[in-house]
Amino acid sequence: MASEDYVRPPIVAIEARSQWVAVWRFRIILGTLLLGLIVLIALAAHHIVHSGDGSGAVGMQQARLLLSASR
Repeated sequence: MASEDYVRPPIVAIEARSQWVAVWRFRIILGTLLLGLIVLIALAAHHIVHSGDGSGAVGMQQARLLLSASR
């Protein structure tokens, strides 16, 4: 590339963005992610607790099936 082919991009003065806007954007994004994680954990716990046969013990239905299959 020859030096006469180079075109310098225009220099535009832009005021620096406010620091507090960046801080609040970080807080909002982090809060949203934490809230999403809490909801995901609550849904997973609800699914685990209510996926059984009503006995209240997690995994008892699978243990009964294995015992009945081995007989």
